[in-house]
Amino acid sequence: MPGPELLSSVQNAIRVMRQFSLDEPELGITELNERLGISKSSIYRVLQTLCAEHIIQQNPETKKYHLGLTAFEIGCVVYNDIQVCQVALPLLQKMHLKLPVVIQLVVYDRGTVIHLLKLPEKRETRTFNRMGKRVPANATAAGKVLLAYQSEKEIERLCSIGFKSFTPNTLTKPEVLLSELAAIKENGYAFSKEEFKVGMCALAVPVFDEITNQIVAAISVTGPKKILSPAQIQIYLREMKMYSRLISEQLDLE
Repeated sequence: MPGPELLSSVQNAIRVMRQFSLDEPELGITELNERLGISKSSIYRVLQTLCAEHIIQQNPETKKYHLGLTAFEIGCVVYNDIQVCQVALPLLQKMHLKLPVVIQLVVYDRGTVIHLLKLPEKRETRTFNRMGKRVPANATAAGKVLLAYQSEKEIERLCSIGFKSFTPNTLTKPEVLLSELAAIKENGYAFSKEEFKVGMCALAVPVFDEITNQIVAAISVTGPKKILSPAQIQIYLREMKMYSRLISEQLDLE
C-alpha cells in the first residue's frame, strides 16, 4: 500500500527546525542550504513563515536564526507530558544527595539518546544542565543500556547504517557492540570507559515499566575515571538500581 501523502512544505519546515541544537543553536540560510540541499529561496520562505509564528527568531546582529519562544512552549508541553520525568525528578534529586557525580535520565530515539534530566556534580552551581542534548546511543553507557532492550529489527537497522566513533574506545564494530549488548542484558547495567569523551566514564541501569516490562528510560552517572573506579562501581550500582526500582514502582501508581 502507498504511504500517506506528505506535504513537502511541512517536511521542509520540520527539517529546518531539527537542524538547531544545543551545540548549534544559531544557523544561517547558507548553512541550512548546505546541510539540507534545499534551495536558499525555499529555506528563506520557510524561515519567514516560522518567524511569523514565532517558532523561529532572527538575531538582528548576526542575521542568523534560532528557535523562538513558541518552540520552547511546545517543548515544555512535550516535557511535561513525559510521565517518567515527573516521577523520576524528586527521586533522582534524593540520589543526587548521595553521589558526587553527574546524574542523567535518558530516553531512546532512533539510534540516539536524549537527556531528559541532568543533575550536575555538587561542586557546580547549576541545578540542571543541557536538557534535550542528543548523542549517538553506541557511545554512552545509557545509550548501550537502551540499545540492549531494542528490537532485533532496530539493532539490524542501526548496524546497517554504521556507528560514529568519538574516541579510540567507542564501540563501532557491530559484532563487538552486539556482544556488549548481550552482556548488558545479562548483568543489568552498562559501563562506558572513555567511549564518548576521553577521561570520562559512565555507568547506567535501565528503568522499566513493570506492567509492560518495557524499558522506558535509563539512569546514568558520569564522572572522571578516578571517581568511577572499579571499587566504586558496586557502590553506585546499589544506589542506581534501588532508585530505578522506585521510579518503576511510582510509574505504575500514576
